[in-house]
Amino acid sequence: MSAIRSIIAVMGGIAVISLVVEALEFTLVTAVSGGSIADMSGYFEVRNRPTILTAKVVYNTLAAVLGGYTTAKIAGTRELIHTGVAAVIQTVALIWGFTLGEYASFTPAWTRIALVLLMGPAMMAGGMIRAKARTES
Repeated sequence: MSAIRSIIAVMGGIAVISLVVEALEFTLVTAVSGGSIADMSGYFEVRNRPTILTAKVVYNTLAAVLGGYTTAKIAGTRELIHTGVAAVIQTVALIWGFTLGEYASFTPAWTRIALVLLMGPAMMAGGMIRAKARTES
């Protein structure tokens, strides 16, 4: 296994999460608002409704499973090691973003805590699904 493939596996899984989550969130907020939103304040006003935040926790967790699966699939071998590295990076990025990031205060604490606690294990679950599938084939 090359170092380049390992890096691509880890970064690819994280990228999948980001792309899925950002696309779903933007689409959901735009649909609920009834059109485009002019500024970040308006965006967060819609995004921070309890039903949308609950959906955010769900779709982020599902995207993390997909990201973990993708990491393991690209890695091809030592899937759980690669997925673990990606999960740690993702968790550290979330902690940084939710404490020091520019928009940290715009997300309620319960949502930040839930995402930090769920994303890493969900990524590992995705990696385990892929590892098991590979060993069964």
